[in-house]
Amino acid sequence: MELQEWLTVYQAASVTAANKERTYWSLGGTCLIASVFLLIFGVILGIAVLEEAYNGFDPTAGLRCATTGLAALGILIGAYWLAVRQRMSREVAHWHGLLRQLEGEFAGAEFHRSALRLLMGQPVRAPTTTPHFDEWYPEITRLGWFSRKLACLTATLVPTAFLVAWIVLGILPWVVP
Repeated sequence: MELQEWLTVYQAASVTAANKERTYWSLGGTCLIASVFLLIFGVILGIAVLEEAYNGFDPTAGLRCATTGLAALGILIGAYWLAVRQRMSREVAHWHGLLRQLEGEFAGAEFHRSALRLLMGQPVRAPTTTPHFDEWYPEITRLGWFSRKLACLTATLVPTAFLVAWIVLGILPWVVP
């Protein structure tokens, strides 16, 4: 292949990878916002059920069913969030892998390969500027173990925490004395 064809393939793969990553984060943000709003409304309903129970009244079945129905909707959102997060992260990793392979065809191209090394905790040269002379000096940059693992752990634990909260909210109105 000629250089122009390689560049066209690289640009198409780069655009696709960027779109996949944008979709990944957009779906995560949308599920997070939906879960927060629904959880706020569910907590208000749960407080109403608990208030009725502790004031000596029997909570109405309609209020219990509304809270449980809202929790069921939240469980569906949480399960969807976990499933989509897993699938989309694999797609993003696939496209970034293709970009790293394509960079192997160009002499000196180190965009996605150096990003992978940075995410793996290996040292990477990153250009920085000095405030006095506006010149570029290479500097070694490295992500620590804690910051790399915290990002992966947070991406998994946040949807799981919401899923557990929805399950608790769905069960709570029925176990209240």
